[in-house]
Amino acid sequence: MKADTEPFTLVEETSDTTLNDKFQELLSAKSADHDIQYVTRLRQQYPELTVTAVPSNSCGLLAFAAGGYASAELVNEAEEPLASWRGWVPALGRQGEGAKGGIGQTTFFAKYHYKWSNEDFVVYIVGRVQYVLKDPRGDETTLSPSKLVDSLIAAVGTWQSSEVVWVFDGYWQLSKALFQQVRKAEWENVILAPKQKAAVQDVATKFFDSKDLYDELGVPWKRGIIFHGPPGNGKTISIKALMHTLARRTPPVASLYVKSAVNTYQIRAIFQLARQLAPCMLIFEDIETIVTNVTRSYFFNEVDGLESNDGILMIASTNYLERLDPGLSKRPSRFDRKYLFPMPNEHERTLYAEFWRRKLEKRGNRVEFPKRLCPAMASITDGFSFAFLQEAFIATLLVVARDVENGTADSGRHDDDLDQFELWRIFKAQVRDLRSDMDSKTQDLVLPETTRTLCPDHQQSITTSQHALQMPILCRTSPMQQILPQAISSDVDVMYDINAVGQAGYKNAYINTAAYDHR
Repeated sequence: MKADTEPFTLVEETSDTTLNDKFQELLSAKSADHDIQYVTRLRQQYPELTVTAVPSNSCGLLAFAAGGYASAELVNEAEEPLASWRGWVPALGRQGEGAKGGIGQTTFFAKYHYKWSNEDFVVYIVGRVQYVLKDPRGDETTLSPSKLVDSLIAAVGTWQSSEVVWVFDGYWQLSKALFQQVRKAEWENVILAPKQKAAVQDVATKFFDSKDLYDELGVPWKRGIIFHGPPGNGKTISIKALMHTLARRTPPVASLYVKSAVNTYQIRAIFQLARQLAPCMLIFEDIETIVTNVTRSYFFNEVDGLESNDGILMIASTNYLERLDPGLSKRPSRFDRKYLFPMPNEHERTLYAEFWRRKLEKRGNRVEFPKRLCPAMASITDGFSFAFLQEAFIATLLVVARDVENGTADSGRHDDDLDQFELWRIFKAQVRDLRSDMDSKTQDLVLPETTRTLCPDHQQSITTSQHALQMPILCRTSPMQQILPQAISSDVDVMYDINAVGQAGYKNAYINTAAYDHR
């Protein structure tokens, strides 16, 4: 008996699929590079429009709209469903008192009607790529670039790159947070000897104003400067003030801030961007950690090589000039000027106290701070860096604020005329504590400038520099655990420079120990 069979009719079905359909299809299968397929689908869906793919990380269209420079209206989800994550974003302390958290959203797929400069666009957000659709104008075709889209990209890019600092910490990134710090750095807040302050202020201005002079003399328009000296004495604030000065020029001069670079390819990336953004100021923080045995040759090739570095002013900072490769510190064509930022003298400490006095006056603070306290404060802080002075003032004001709040301020009579001021009494106590802390850290560690010690095994005369650590010279009969006592091995960075090592042993070796850092 023949099996029952049902007749069937082949129906050719047509469906108006959308980009979202393709998005779901591709993410439900094996993953690959989908960009070409997305562009193809959009051209099928919108045959009358140009399609431009724009990476989100280089041109944030939604951020631009959120800043009020354009509008982005989400299309009805019935047409193109939204794919996103939503979650709670807590309030940040820096947002101020009373700040509340809110709902945050990360969008993976969405369609927007976008309006900028009286022009309408269609924008798709698909993962990390934005697809911008626009009707062709003039002699444009749907397959050619859109001049209006290019203008939008340029506007967003210019907005993103304004009021930012380029920061390299393994890779380049734009930092608005650092720019906010730079904007607060004013030369009036920098305490330096008058001549040095004027010279540091002029170093960048004169360089960027002198291109014609360099061309006239036939020399490359590039220069290198080193800021060196003990930590906490104004190198960083001076660099930020220079950055602020250059940001206010017309047109602004870009500042590129290098925090770390441990590989040769990173050195290459640093100079590539500097050449693209020139004229610019290229800053190397703690350059002794950047130009190492691994990177030194590559760094020197980038500075001296065939590629042009015209318009690049290099500023390097270091707490340890003696650690620098001679190719950096003693080669004029690379870093031809050095500025020492020494420990502040009594006059500079007085100026710093007056800076804090003016600061409190501007804020309408009720703390009694007469001008005659400033030289007195300077007289008891000999040997303090600006960083230690800052700590003394901050700690003092915190105690004063606490006493005022608790109603425990002492207003009794005192024998010392200055002791009638609570600020002075507390400041003296804080200075004693800080000095005690300094002394406990440096006891038996600091040597006079020309102290000489002898290797106990070879009676070899050793000269140690000022602030060097007194410890035995490395020799064949001294095990390493005896060279660097456990008690200080974690706090002190020691660099050995061993010369004349051979069959005769380490008889002629010299020790070069790093300066003790009070930070």
